[in-house]
Amino acid sequence: MNFEKGDCVLVNLAPFIGSLRRSKDSIPCRILAADATHVDVRTAPPFREVVVRVPHAWVEGKMDSAEG
Repeated sequence: MNFEKGDCVLVNLAPFIGSLRRSKDSIPCRILAADATHVDVRTAPPFREVVVRVPHAWVEGKMDSAEG
């Protein structure tokens, strides 16, 4: 999947809690930067603002921009 700055995506909860195992839950985020293997994301409200760099594998999919 190709990611671009500004995309709204769902990111698996695991990297936010330091887990190596995929969670059933995901968090809405906005992409701040993207390269070939990783994305920098910022959590969307109502979640506390956190910026994290994660591998593409943790991104569950894109959301409609109206959702995030």
